[in-house]
Amino acid sequence: MINRINHHLYSRGHMNENQFGFRPQKSTIDAAMVVIEFVQDSLFAGDVVALLSLDVQGAFDAAWWPAILKEMRDCRSPKNLYKHTKNYFT
Repeated sequence: MINRINHHLYSRGHMNENQFGFRPQKSTIDAAMVVIEFVQDSLFAGDVVALLSLDVQGAFDAAWWPAILKEMRDCRSPKNLYKHTKNYFT
């Protein structure tokens, strides 16, 4: 199911490049490298950097499913994929 959702999001340009979770070829190491580069560039420019890191274990289990379904409607997900996801949530 995640492959079909990802295909829909990628093919319509709905996936944010800063999204690392649930993405092929993106890992926590990639996310860490982006943060390191941002911090290094900021410090080199003389900026002050504050960093807050959260590890949200079980985030999907606690996700508000009506909001996910609304986003799927807003992104014009195929009806069969929307219905399949809605059935999964129930």
